[in-house]
Amino acid sequence: MLDFLVVGAGPSGSYVSALLAHMGFSVMIVDPKDEIGIPNHCSGLVDRRVVDIVGEDLVIDRPSSATVFTPSGSLTLKSERMYVLDRISLDRKLAEKAQSEGATLQKRTKLIALKQERGVVVSQIKKGSSIESIESRYVIGADGPTSLVRRLLGFPRPKVLRSIQYDVRKKSHSVAIHLDRRVLKDFFAWEIPHDEETEIGASGQGSLEMISLLAQNEEIVRKRGGVIPVGDVAPGLGNCFLVGDAAGMNKATTGGGLYGSLVSGNALATAIAKEGDAREYGKLLLKGFGREIKRSIIIRNVLDFAEKYYGLWIPMARRNVRGINMVGDVDYPSKAFLYLIANAPLSFPLALSDIVKNFSP
Repeated sequence: MLDFLVVGAGPSGSYVSALLAHMGFSVMIVDPKDEIGIPNHCSGLVDRRVVDIVGEDLVIDRPSSATVFTPSGSLTLKSERMYVLDRISLDRKLAEKAQSEGATLQKRTKLIALKQERGVVVSQIKKGSSIESIESRYVIGADGPTSLVRRLLGFPRPKVLRSIQYDVRKKSHSVAIHLDRRVLKDFFAWEIPHDEETEIGASGQGSLEMISLLAQNEEIVRKRGGVIPVGDVAPGLGNCFLVGDAAGMNKATTGGGLYGSLVSGNALATAIAKEGDAREYGKLLLKGFGREIKRSIIIRNVLDFAEKYYGLWIPMARRNVRGINMVGDVDYPSKAFLYLIANAPLSFPLALSDIVKNFSP
């Protein structure tokens, strides 16, 4: 009998498959795509710690700064830890690593049903017109933000923000974040350098209007899209586990999920090594990066209420640029937010004259 059936060959599925296969377990990965990594829905902006896990060979750009644009002015932050990865190559590298460790991969194959009974998971998978029943000790749902495994286990669906991404022929070495609740009602837009191109993206209500404005004078090379899940962490149930976006390891603050995909896979492999179950895995998640996910949901709720007061917080943030640069972290954005809140009593008086100007008629 198979030890693990892994549903999805994205970063989370392939990474955890490589770890488990290396531990000596039999692993089969199924993925509905014709080609691993295509289509690409991710911008690939990460912190140095992700590069340390996946390798320098995947780096295609090194942004040196990030500028936040708002209706009340802009704010530029510096960082030496920002990297942009080739996401298609990342998916393929991790899938190849899993196979080199002994996992098998079936493409153009999708899960259609599963049932847990007496310590065994019976899964129905479909390839073309053929349906096969697979018995395994465990199933891992690594099937993304609209995870079927998550739904079959009875966990609530996360809120999903639809995203639009245009790759344009534009060279840049700086990230841009566009905040404007007059257009983007519940998220933001971004520009991320990708070697000789730049990805211009937007998510949530108003995305098409905003991305059309940002890309109106640019040569569009390709158009892409995707979804960003925002919801609670769901580790799994019984002998079925969830990792990556399927587990809710996506930050509600920025939409980033790549680091969460990797750390959730590592947490699951650690739990399995200890002969743990979904509860043990859940404890490891919530002790680790799951805390950042919880914080991100709280911060997103605050932003949904307070972001529109740009004239208040932009002057205060400018007074704290040095500190924000010190604590800023792509994978842990709550650090910068909490730093700004903690220093508000000191920065408000210093920024008062600018705040008054912003609110003057």
